[in-house]
Amino acid sequence: MPPWTTVDDLITTLRKRWATGRYAREYAGGLPWAPVELPVKAPSATELLDRFDEVVRWAERFQSDSHTAGGTARFSITYRTIKGRMLGANSVPARIRIESFEQLCALLGTTREVRTLDTALEQTRAAVPELVPWVVANPLHAIEHRGIWGDLLRTVAWIAANDTECLYLRQIDVEGVDTKFVDRHRKLLDALLTSALPEGRIDPRYTAADLARRFRFRPKPSYTRLRLLAPQRAFPAGLSELTLRTEELAMLQLEVRTVFVVENEISYLAFPPAPDSIVVFGSGFGLAALRDLPWLDSKEIVYWGDIDTHGFDILNRLRARFGSVRSILMDQQTLLTHPRQWVTEPSPTNRLMPNLTATEEALYKDLVEGRYGPAVRLEQERVRFSLLRHALQPWAPGQSHGGSIA
Repeated sequence: MPPWTTVDDLITTLRKRWATGRYAREYAGGLPWAPVELPVKAPSATELLDRFDEVVRWAERFQSDSHTAGGTARFSITYRTIKGRMLGANSVPARIRIESFEQLCALLGTTREVRTLDTALEQTRAAVPELVPWVVANPLHAIEHRGIWGDLLRTVAWIAANDTECLYLRQIDVEGVDTKFVDRHRKLLDALLTSALPEGRIDPRYTAADLARRFRFRPKPSYTRLRLLAPQRAFPAGLSELTLRTEELAMLQLEVRTVFVVENEISYLAFPPAPDSIVVFGSGFGLAALRDLPWLDSKEIVYWGDIDTHGFDILNRLRARFGSVRSILMDQQTLLTHPRQWVTEPSPTNRLMPNLTATEEALYKDLVEGRYGPAVRLEQERVRFSLLRHALQPWAPGQSHGGSIA
């Protein structure tokens, strides 16, 4: 095909510009229309001579496409003259010009989208006028979500009108809106609420991923699961295991000296008795909930996790909050005692671990560098239980287990 500009080429260029939202933003903002001109690459004099019939058909296509079948102008054409000794002077299209926004929409077939935008603007002015600037800045988003735009506006209006600090997201009371709707459209709702609500209603520490906390709803509570390794006066006799809201557990004063933290549930359930102690089921990075237990500052914390890079990462994070955390069974001897139980860690990390001890850091480095093989991992449930009993001897009745981090 000749490298001459076609009407389809020009429409493609205009569609790309439309997709940026530029023209719709100008329309929504009430800006005056500036006619759009696009250049046309036309045949040269030599091409006109050699391919005269093709050039004629090409130029006629421009002329026919510049009007609808009913004679309505779609664009105007500016011509330039090509002169040749053999064919004389001939006019060919040099530029097209879009005279109005309506003409542009007719050419691109976006008139219905613009009517949708008009409707969205009317709905927004009536329901949440504070969002009109957002719609003007993001018109294609409003058009894209035309089927639910009314629901989105009613949701934003309801949140703006209610004190949400004592409410869960589940308690949003808008017809046709439920938590599934909120979750599906959390990014868009985040943008709308950020634009509509005053600063005091927004917690900038959180993103759309935690919509509840960001817009000061009552967050889903975190829970801490623990076993009593010795009787506790804070709880009724006969109880051996509890799951409590972390915020409520934080208000209790447990008469324990040692808090053991383990990742694996079966290891947690089988953990042997120990005086003045409890064991907490940490469940990996769920250990973050422990940061909200202030009474842990006065306790001895002992962590037992997997021997892999993420196990040391969790230990590093826990020790960043509670500096005196000790580890057990996370050493080279434990690893080398169980070579048949090694598995592969799915996605090792190599983060800097400033809170590890020298021996922990050395083993972590060996794992990162693959000293024992690629991505070696020893899960705690694969460690022989007799080694756990041996590791707990310092906490046996009558034994002293104070001292520095091990």
